[in-house]
Formats: sequence, structure tokens, C-alpha cells
Amino acid sequence: MAEAILNRVGQGKFRAFSAGSHPKGQVHQYALDLLRRMNHDVSGLHSKSWQEFSQPDAPKLDFAFTVCDNAAKEPCPVWPGQPMTAHWGIPDPAEAEGNEAERRLAFADAYRVLNNRISIFVSLPLQSLDELTLQKQLDAIGRTKDEGVLLSRRLFAEGLGTAILLATVVGSGIMAERLSEGNQAIALLGNTIPTGAILVVIITIFGPISGAHFNPAVTLVFAARGDTCWSDVGPYIVVQCLSAIAGTVLAHLMFDLAPLAIGTTARSGASQWLAEAVATFTLVLTIMGGLRYAPTAIPWLVGLTITAAYWFTSSTSFGNPAVTFARGFTTTFAGIAINHVPAFIVAQLIGAAIATAASFALFPSDQNPARGMVVVSGK
Repeated sequence: MAEAILNRVGQGKFRAFSAGSHPKGQVHQYALDLLRRMNHDVSGLHSKSWQEFSQPDAPKLDFAFTVCDNAAKEPCPVWPGQPMTAHWGIPDPAEAEGNEAERRLAFADAYRVLNNRISIFVSLPLQSLDELTLQKQLDAIGRTKDEGVLLSRRLFAEGLGTAILLATVVGSGIMAERLSEGNQAIALLGNTIPTGAILVVIITIFGPISGAHFNPAVTLVFAARGDTCWSDVGPYIVVQCLSAIAGTVLAHLMFDLAPLAIGTTARSGASQWLAEAVATFTLVLTIMGGLRYAPTAIPWLVGLTITAAYWFTSSTSFGNPAVTFARGFTTTFAGIAINHVPAFIVAQLIGAAIATAASFALFPSDQNPARGMVVVSGK
């Protein structure tokens, strides 16, 4: 299961293999059934010994993780390339007792824990971490036992980042409008620079925790590509929208305004909708290209993209359904009439969908995986 998850979640970055100390010669049927239900390709999965990866002609490995508690008690072979190792032990679902439903549930529980741990691992800024720090991160992932805690931690990071983003967007708009003395170009510039800057900051600090989506369209794209579990999509979007409103409230209070006000700024028409589709398309394509070719540069790529799109789109680049929704509750510089919000969101989702299709064509996942990894079990 870990091999299938990592090859999908880490597509383009990792090539994963699974192996065991005492392989049984076939993949457990419950594991195959579960992976098929989760839309994984199982055609290449087969049972194999970890000794295959200690041979001179074996693939070079960067990481080797043990995932069954049994495997941690056994001496591992000498892996070629001296990969970093960690133990991410979970109970072996194949040894679960009970009726068929209970045993299949054990496989589902194992899948959820593995998926969360692997998602955290893939989001680590590997190239910017020194070896000691990276080893501590890998060990910490293995010590995380409760899947619910993992999700709550990611949601907290996602919510806090989104709130900071909206406080910046709305707050800088208020400040810019007050100081610009009616000069709309200066006001827009005063709104643009803080927004682009804060995106660099929050993506950098929250990316390793939640993936730093801060955007329902991005969350949906990641789920469509298999980078995020569909079960996480609902909680992510709810937290993003509520936190965006909280950020708007915070901005209002900082400038001695009423916590919320129904937006009245007209932003409608075919040109505005096209601009939102283009803005979201550009943002999503930038993220997908960054993940494929320059993952450590994503905070800057996103910040610069939004900075540019503020000026080259007629809508000033909302590009985010949660941001759009929250900006419907302010009458300040950054606001939008509440009745114009739905059309903006539809245009954004269309732009995101087109960008997703383009990214599959432009950034295929089968080109030169960057790292090899073996996940090993005791069976």
C-alpha cells in the first residue's frame, strides 16, 4: 500500500518500491481490493524480498522506511547508496483478527495512516534541510500515531494560513486606500505588494504541515491528481472558507470597522469572469509546474504570480474561491458585491480544471523521478 501511495502522491519526485523480509509470494487480496477502490494502479505490484535491493545492480535508494512493527526487530540488509532510514511502524493489517469486515477495516486504517505520513513526507522541503534536521523530521513522522491528530494539525495550519492571507489582503487594501488619497494605481500597488509577500511567508512556513493550499480550487486540483485524499477535501474547504471570513473580520477590527459588511463593489461581466478563469489557470499551472521542476521555489513562484496577476487581469486576480467568498463580506477596497461572488467562483473552478488538464500534458509524472525509496515490511 505504501508503494502505491507514494508513487501517486510523490509522482515526478519519487519512485517507490515495497519489499519484505519474508515475502509470501503474493499481494494480500484485501490490500489489492482497497487500492483499486482508491483508484490506484495495481498492475505492477508484486511480492518481493528486500534482499533484491541489496544487490549491486539494484536501484540507488535515497530513503528506506520500515512500515511494519515486525520489520523494526529484524536486521536490514546493507542498502546501496546508504539511504536515510526511519521506522514508521504500524500494526500489520494482515494479522488482524475478527470477521472479514473487521479485517478489511484494519487495512483501511493502515492505508489512512500511511497516506497521511507519506503526504507529510512528500511535502518536506528536502533540498533545503540539512541531513540532521531531515532525519529528525523523518523520525517524527514515524512517531505520529493518531490519524485524527494529523488531520487536526493540518487543518489548523491551513486555517491559520488562510486567515493571515485574508487579513493581509483586506487590511492592506484598507491602508492603501486611506493613504493613496484617491490614486487608484497607488492603492492597488499598496494592496499588491503585501499580498504577494505574505504568500511567500505562509507557504514557506505552513507548506510542510498542510501543503499550504489556502484555496479550495487548489485543494480540488490536488485531490483530482491524487496528491490529496478526497476525504480531506471537505474539511479543508470548510476550514479555508471559515478562516477566510475570520481574517476579514480581523482586518476590519484592526482598522476600527464593523466586523463584517455585505460587499457592494460591482465586479461582474464577461471580461471579469474571463480574467478570473485566467488568473486561476495561471496560478494552478504555476503550482503544478513548480511541484514538477522547482518544489523549493513554490512560495516565490506563487507570490510572484499573484503579484503579476493583480495587474494583468481586469479582476485584480482573486483566483481563490475562499478569498472571493470572504471578500464578499467587506465594503473596503478589496471587496466584491456578494451577489457577484458565485459567478467569480464558477470562473475560478473552470480555470483550475483547464489548468489541471494542461498540467497532465505538460508535466507528466513518468519523467526522471528524482529519488528512489523502498518501504519494507516484516512479512
